[in-house]
Amino acid sequence: MPSDKTYRKSKLGRLLDQLRKDAGKDLGYLASELRKTEAHLSKCLNGTNLLGWADLGLFLDLVEADEDRRRKATEYWEDAKQDSTRVQHPAAYNQAARSYARAEADASQLKQVEAVWIPGMLQVPEYTLALREAAHRFVNPKVPANRTVAARQSRQMRLHGDAPLQAHFLIDIAALRRAVGGPAAMYAQLLHLMAAAALPNVTIQVIGEDAGAYAIDGVTILSFDDEDFPDVVYLETRGGGRWVENDVDVDKFRKSFNEIAEELAFTPEESLKIIREQAELFKERLQRHDEP
Repeated sequence: MPSDKTYRKSKLGRLLDQLRKDAGKDLGYLASELRKTEAHLSKCLNGTNLLGWADLGLFLDLVEADEDRRRKATEYWEDAKQDSTRVQHPAAYNQAARSYARAEADASQLKQVEAVWIPGMLQVPEYTLALREAAHRFVNPKVPANRTVAARQSRQMRLHGDAPLQAHFLIDIAALRRAVGGPAAMYAQLLHLMAAAALPNVTIQVIGEDAGAYAIDGVTILSFDDEDFPDVVYLETRGGGRWVENDVDVDKFRKSFNEIAEELAFTPEESLKIIREQAELFKERLQRHDEP
């Protein structure tokens, strides 16, 4: 694992440092017991370096961590240890997908670009099920469909409550026109988008056909209130998911997102009109189908 400060290593480091303080253990003592330098251990606690698996276990023993915090530390370590080149399909409900869900739950801001599908946080159950069926070759058969839907629906709760997620979605117009799950599912989906766009913490912009080529898609940028947690990028495609946490690369994604939002996409007001018009087209298809 490169020696760069990342969100996932920072999250683990903060937990370990709190355990150290709660146990009243001196940094020098712990470094000596772990056969590490104080400088190295300090970097592990500030999110720059990552302890090895055996060292993590010894650290938890030394600070007498309880079962709950041992479990959390293990989860955080597994998140931080993931190789950024690893490819896994999100429909498999694997470690990468769980890692992303945890990061999303901690985030204060989300920016997402989707060229093909409606973003997961905005999907209705019928839409989610249709995508799952399409990805059947990648789906873990041990994970029932209702669990997939429940996971997506629970994520949407972040858009509500006392401290809702500030979310900004850029959605290609092709995703609004693609009849995922059929006309009825898409009509319900577009009505849901209109309702989401009415939330004060949600911004939805449509990228039109005339925008031509744009730099990024299948991209999520997560930001955190805590200044110790740097922004992180998650790339999701039909072939899998991977993290980008290098500051230079994250900044490229951030600037690309802003360019699309400011220069290529329709305004939120124009986008809402487009979504409404597309919903009416699916409604007309349903009415024609119902005619004798």
